Amino acid sequence: MYRLVALATVLAAVSTAHADDSVTPGEKRAPLDLALKDDDKPKRAPLEVSTLRRIAAVAAAIVPGFVVHGAGAFVLGERRTGKRLAAVGALGLGAAALGGLAVGLSGSSPYTIWPGVPAIVLGSGLLFPSWFADIWLAAGGDRVHGVPRSSPTWSLELGMTWLHEAYRERGLARFATRLELGRLGLGAGAMVDSEGDGHTGEVEVRWRLRGPPATNAPISDGSRLYLRAATRYNRDNPDDVSQLTFETEIVGRLDLQYLDVLLDATFLELSTGLGMEGVTYANAVHDWGSLLLGRFAWGMYLGSRGEASLFYDHRRDSMAGGLPAWRAAGFFGSVGASTTAVITGPWALRAELEIGNAWVTTIALRYQGGP
Repeated sequence: MYRLVALATVLAAVSTAHADDSVTPGEKRAPLDLALKDDDKPKRAPLEVSTLRRIAAVAAAIVPGFVVHGAGAFVLGERRTGKRLAAVGALGLGAAALGGLAVGLSGSSPYTIWPGVPAIVLGSGLLFPSWFADIWLAAGGDRVHGVPRSSPTWSLELGMTWLHEAYRERGLARFATRLELGRLGLGAGAMVDSEGDGHTGEVEVRWRLRGPPATNAPISDGSRLYLRAATRYNRDNPDDVSQLTFETEIVGRLDLQYLDVLLDATFLELSTGLGMEGVTYANAVHDWGSLLLGRFAWGMYLGSRGEASLFYDHRRDSMAGGLPAWRAAGFFGSVGASTTAVITGPWALRAELEIGNAWVTTIALRYQGGP
């Protein structure tokens, strides 16, 4: 329950920043009216910035901007946007620091890990995306007029996944399908090793709490909140290991137009949850443990054709595993990039690269059904 409260608090804190409608002197921006259709939305003019100032803004966003978020926006003269990015970054840093102190000072006590780790991940989910958003804006991202799309009412996906580890290479054929029934979403997927060395299967159920229904059409606001429950089975024949996982989490997306109109083509995602995992070794030894789930992503809409994102996933039981971060190995999860884009009609291409202890690359073709 406290994870639900924490995520709701974070989303509310970010969205309340939209309440400050002050405008810098000489600034002319059209207000964003979510009641309008996408084709009727007022189009804001891109910032008129010289090349030298643009270069200085990018440099400021990357270097001092890592500490003082919004530095790139300030160089562009967008003080309002800079202040809001700085506020979100400070909120994220404070949450991550409190969670880290609680876990560190208690010697990783179970009583502090359960609230502390989600605070670290969700705090980082405000800290890093606000930094990415500043770099994006400084580099000219305000010229992108992205439009979110609602989920397809149903979809079928076929593709390949390549696994690169220090001691082996694998190619896996994959299949996935989804069906949206009002607020209820059902999904299933499977991967099979091309040489028969393993297979994975997953079934999930989603319940949409907030957000647009599935129509597979451009929409004015892609923000949403839903509950997710899933079970996953993985079999690795060479290692003679089987994994069975049960998990549940709450997932939220917030379009950053609520933070500032200049960021209206971008979004932030946060999720947290828990799970149980059973591992069987050599078909004889069984071991059960708990999982703390956490994920954050920053992304941008690709016109009205799709989206691209950068993400961090805290789980370490996936194919990618966790990053080999020296003494912190075993704590950090994986990082990656993902994109989905409509190529023609109902056909879309999905690509993803996830990096942890292993590199996992996925390319898939998806058929997206809808009205």
